[in-house]
Amino acid sequence: MNAPSKFRAILLCGAVVATFWSTDTVAAATGSFERTLQVDEAIVLDVSTGSGTIDISVGNSGRVEITGHITVRHRTIFGWFDKGEDDLVALAELFENEPPVSLSDSRLQVGHVRDKRYGRNVTIDYEIVVPRSTTVESHTGSGSQTIVDVDSSVTASTGSGRIKLANIGSDVNVSTGSGSITAEGVAGAFEAHSGSGDVSLTQVAPGDVVVTTGSGSSELQGIVGALRVKAGSGRIIVDGQQDGAWSLDTGSGSVRVSLPTDAAFKLDAESGSGSINIDHPLTVTGRISKQHLRGEVRGGGDLLTIETGSGSIRIEQGGRDGRL
Repeated sequence: MNAPSKFRAILLCGAVVATFWSTDTVAAATGSFERTLQVDEAIVLDVSTGSGTIDISVGNSGRVEITGHITVRHRTIFGWFDKGEDDLVALAELFENEPPVSLSDSRLQVGHVRDKRYGRNVTIDYEIVVPRSTTVESHTGSGSQTIVDVDSSVTASTGSGRIKLANIGSDVNVSTGSGSITAEGVAGAFEAHSGSGDVSLTQVAPGDVVVTTGSGSSELQGIVGALRVKAGSGRIIVDGQQDGAWSLDTGSGSVRVSLPTDAAFKLDAESGSGSINIDHPLTVTGRISKQHLRGEVRGGGDLLTIETGSGSIRIEQGGRDGRL
């Protein structure tokens, strides 16, 4: 086959692939369901969806309202050996008529599909309204989550997608493979892990905090408790007051810390390439170096350890009464 013929053959194959791909991505069926359950005690909401969003908010006590938005589509590249159009519609109707919702022993399970054959075809977005006392455990393979106003603990994870929390009255544990984490008004301990994405926290009651990011910045306000932050790359900004050791470590990025004007702590700060500045009165121990500073502030106290591979370090006065 000569060069022009080969080129035409490649174009033809490309056109065939594009046709199959287009047909596959367009074909879909949709549906929805609503369920209302009466509950007479505090429950655990255990919600999971393979790919889809989860929105959880607070409503009347004693009642749970669940709305599911269903999308069923082909999941193979060409649609070969997959479901036809009638099958897609039938599958959407199946989930409309028999939604994955069950309540047993104060544990409400939503989205747990026992037949894994459906997982690759079905996406369900959930809107769930729960009593304020509900404990939340939520997971999505790919999709964002929003959880607001619950007073009990929250555990949430997503493979890819952002997580947004607001006004949580207890401890929080969240993780995302790729996506940002935003938490405002957390009254308790906080643990967050992000493979790639920023983490933002405003804490309104004491609790230990742990944050790790592969690539992304961390901005943490109102911290009262022990603190550990580690970033592969990204800046770290923290304000609050120590109640335990603080350890802040970033491979590349600046670090800025604000502590109360009367804070007493031990400092061990090191930057591979960058300046180190402190506004608090520091009594230096050991040898003074531009890249490594060690000493005590106001007689010492909990240890503040800061390390950055490349970036500046600054410890300011302010803390909870003086935001960064």
